[in-house]
Amino acid sequence: MLSSERTVDGCTPLMCNEQRGTGSVKKIVGFALMGMVSLPALVAGSPAFAQEAAARRDFDIPSQPLASALVEFSRQGDVVVTAQARLTRGRTSRAIRGTYTPREVLQTLLAGSGLRFQASSNGAYTIVQDTRPSNQVGTGSISGQVIDPATGDYKRDAIIRIVTANGERRTVTSEEGGEYRIVDVPAGIATLTISFTGYAEQSATVDVAAGETVRRDFALSAPGAGQAGVEIVVTGVREGDARAIMAQRRSMNITNNLSSESFGEVSEGNIGEFLKFMPGVATQNQGGADDTVRYVGLRGLPPEYTSVTINGISVAGADANEGAASSRAFSFEQASLSSIDSIEISKTISADVDANAPAGTIDLRTKRAFDRRGRRIIMSLNATTQSDLWDSRRAGPTETGGKGRFRPGGSIEYSDVFLNGRLGVLASASLSRTHTELETVQNGWNYVPTAASPDPLASASLLGRVTAQEVSRFSTNVTVDFKASDALTLSLMSIYNRSYNLSDQRTFTFTSGARARGLTGNPSFDFTTQQLNTANTLTAGSNTIAKKGSGLTLVPSFEFRQNRVTLDGNFAYTNSRSSYDPLGEEGAVFNLANAPTSRGNFSAQRSESYQAADWKINQVSGPDWSDPASFNVSSLVLNTQDGRSAEVERLGGALNLAFEAPFAFAPVTFKTGIKLQRSTYEYENQREAHRYQYVGPLGTAEFLSRIQSGTPLSFNNSGFSYYSLSDSPNLYMPSNYLLGQLFRENPEQFTHTMTAANYYNAFIANSRHFEEDTNAAYAMATSPLAGWLTVRAGLRWEQTRTRSLEPDPLSAAEMEAAGYTVSPTTGQATTVEGIQHQYESRPRVTRKGSYDYFFPSASAKISIFRNTDLQLGYSRTIRRPEVNVLAGVWSVNETTQTVTAPNPGLTPELSDNFSVRLAQYFEPVGLIAVNYFRNKLKGAFQVQEMTAQEFGYAGTEYADYLFRTTTTVGDGTIDIQGVELEFNYSLERLLPSPFNGLTLRGSYTYTHPDEPISLTPENMVTLALAYRTGPVRLYLNTVWTDDRPGTLSSGTYDRARWDVNLSGSYQIKPGFQAYFAVRNLLNKPMYRMAPGVENAFGSAPDHVANYNHAGVNGTVGLRATF
Repeated sequence: MLSSERTVDGCTPLMCNEQRGTGSVKKIVGFALMGMVSLPALVAGSPAFAQEAAARRDFDIPSQPLASALVEFSRQGDVVVTAQARLTRGRTSRAIRGTYTPREVLQTLLAGSGLRFQASSNGAYTIVQDTRPSNQVGTGSISGQVIDPATGDYKRDAIIRIVTANGERRTVTSEEGGEYRIVDVPAGIATLTISFTGYAEQSATVDVAAGETVRRDFALSAPGAGQAGVEIVVTGVREGDARAIMAQRRSMNITNNLSSESFGEVSEGNIGEFLKFMPGVATQNQGGADDTVRYVGLRGLPPEYTSVTINGISVAGADANEGAASSRAFSFEQASLSSIDSIEISKTISADVDANAPAGTIDLRTKRAFDRRGRRIIMSLNATTQSDLWDSRRAGPTETGGKGRFRPGGSIEYSDVFLNGRLGVLASASLSRTHTELETVQNGWNYVPTAASPDPLASASLLGRVTAQEVSRFSTNVTVDFKASDALTLSLMSIYNRSYNLSDQRTFTFTSGARARGLTGNPSFDFTTQQLNTANTLTAGSNTIAKKGSGLTLVPSFEFRQNRVTLDGNFAYTNSRSSYDPLGEEGAVFNLANAPTSRGNFSAQRSESYQAADWKINQVSGPDWSDPASFNVSSLVLNTQDGRSAEVERLGGALNLAFEAPFAFAPVTFKTGIKLQRSTYEYENQREAHRYQYVGPLGTAEFLSRIQSGTPLSFNNSGFSYYSLSDSPNLYMPSNYLLGQLFRENPEQFTHTMTAANYYNAFIANSRHFEEDTNAAYAMATSPLAGWLTVRAGLRWEQTRTRSLEPDPLSAAEMEAAGYTVSPTTGQATTVEGIQHQYESRPRVTRKGSYDYFFPSASAKISIFRNTDLQLGYSRTIRRPEVNVLAGVWSVNETTQTVTAPNPGLTPELSDNFSVRLAQYFEPVGLIAVNYFRNKLKGAFQVQEMTAQEFGYAGTEYADYLFRTTTTVGDGTIDIQGVELEFNYSLERLLPSPFNGLTLRGSYTYTHPDEPISLTPENMVTLALAYRTGPVRLYLNTVWTDDRPGTLSSGTYDRARWDVNLSGSYQIKPGFQAYFAVRNLLNKPMYRMAPGVENAFGSAPDHVANYNHAGVNGTVGLRATF
């Protein structure tokens, strides 16, 4: 309440305005004040006054002139307030809403006004001028934590706004563990306001004392909660989306953030399966043996243009399957989602991250104990299955595999905080096992008409393959954080991953001889072959894959925060290995070097659709294909081992220093740092060194009969089928397991056979060692120039030094002088001993390369409105060449007088990247955003011919030869632009129960490169639906990929496809949950299409070249949280 004290002009204090307005407004205020003139004495005389004044109650006071706000405060707080009109004239109060004491509300209303209040003994308040000299006020600090009490999770990226005692306004965000700290706060009453999407905004006042630190923690509560301490349980997709949106709003880069629970239960914990539903992500290498994602690309660029990090640390990812040709791409085969808390995809980058990301970066943030309060133990048990496990046919792998319909798995996670909150420990382990049977039907179309077959399209061969596969993934993570002091935190992150892939790839290939002998019937849908009796028409081939992978990452780090200074550093070691060992792991050989073949004609029919794969093949002549005696082998040579291996190791460290400078025009945060990193790559393929020929007592027919597989192939999804002359559906197929058993039990019956070419390919040509040192330094500055504008600019320098080890072979003349015979064409020795002398008698030579570049970057964030942000970003980035063109051997052709050589000094591609994003954020949880991006890459990698002098060859032997090597030529090789639209919205305020538990998320990506890029679709759509009601959670995640180019030279493309996953959970009781996940819910196959053809004899539209079908995978499980 307010007194009726008068000024010299006769006005009631709060009726006086800086400028006289309309009389009606003054009268309303005047009558309201005069009506309350006598109330102070009555209230002051009440015995309950002091108690009421101290009690907390609900307040809802909008921002308005201070005089009016004091009147409203007096009414809602039922307290007496006296103020002179001259003090309140021209001043505006802040809004405050929530449950507070009257003192806290009054502190908020007066914050930044230059006024303060004095409380009398009877509980009344008098507003007076704050006359304390500013030089005597001093400064202090405010710190605290932000927590969701319902989940126990601390909230990083919460926005904390402060109005200090002298009216200064600042904004900070909470960091790891939900902690925030505001330094150099003028002593006096300061007002804090915290906001986090999905939660009610809160305000609080704190009294800052000079030289002291005051702590103020915030517990997030439900919107509209009527009492302090009323909590909301915000779990699953809504809570995860809220965290993601706050991280996205905070970042100066254009990012997409998602928590690990945003898409529900992710099948097998595969990070790639999670990423494929995010905006702008295109999967690569999908449609392999298990139809899962191993590589991803961003914004239309291949995977090697994307950098993958864990907590900002570059991690190694070796894949012996892809080898040195994909050394820059990260494989998610060994990684697991179990230890990951959230994922951030940055479409633009700043100077403080590695520049090797033209498409962007994918940062995987691990879980930490300090992210939550107290102890937590999460345990789960699960079982996976696959649709083919429910049919009546056992397909392997192994001769006894495929039994049982479920594969067990599980996980455990433990986190706790010790030593009075100073030591945090999180440990987790997970195991997943999956079974897949991939059906492949490949059409070997021939487009060259002949007199015997003039049609534009003819089936030259039909291939049917079943890949029966078992995949297991194990992952463990231990993270320790120790707060050595309030300013210093020491951390250790350790991650170990292991994967194992057992795969039997068994293939029947039917050869028609269409163009040479002609066909009867329709060569595209219904035909019969006319092969000679001497022609081989059926090949039965089998490969056994036993692929092991492991990854180890160790990162000790520290962070020191003191006032305006932050110093952090890390030492990082990461190692990834990948190898194949079917004989050692499974007792199986890799394959027969020459697959068994048989003769005879056949008929083939399928549905009259150019996309049909349901070929029905019937043998019509020749020896019966179900009988081993009907097959022959040119030589009984085994590849006992696969021989492929890869290892990538990185060792390095980084140091970063950030300092906030409080300039008069605006605070500026300067950040600078250095980074040193050494990467070592090793690639081998020694398959040809493990060849053995059978020389035992069995004849060919007996040998083939001895190793006949008893596991049939199952094509129940595609409809592909075949029958022998005796109408048997079980055609002959060799078993690599029985071959391995025969080899191990009777080693004396096999002779090691290796030619000079075998030795060269195994130990020389396919052996690569490459080292790369990357040294970097950067500086950047970030400043909120205005409340609506924040800018950042930076410059990064990176120096790259490369070393490759290459053989230093003897010349043909030197070899002949030493008494060895050499090939007149290649100049290579013709014996194993000769190859060893030629390539291994001298030490390997080191070939070096070096280059360095500057990488500028800049970004701006414009807050058009409070919940509307416009972001602009530019960065220059780099794509380094693949190892296979940097390291290897010289290949000399004496006949053509050419030398094909690696180029360790090859310089990289450079990319200028531009991005714009306009985002509108909604409460409780939601956003709509539109993004435009453009990447201009310069410096194509192309094979060039040059003279010896141009190449830099200083010797005499090849002085007159032409050298072929990969170089950087020309300007922009890729100019790609596109648009991304995305939305995410919780419908709880729009729909009635029970539909208010819906959350929608989706995106549309349009990508347009100047030239087609393999596996880059022009259009992509993602759509996710999450629903929660009571104990039930359901998640439907879909991605539609438009037609996308396959092999550019032939014009093939992958047909558009919907990929749909479904998952959900049910809370049995608090702490216990049942869950499920289904991958490829619609059971959709994948089609690789070939373009249509036409000639004088007819035409054919686009038609299927490859058909792949992996079935449906499912997981069910139980989870307990303690």
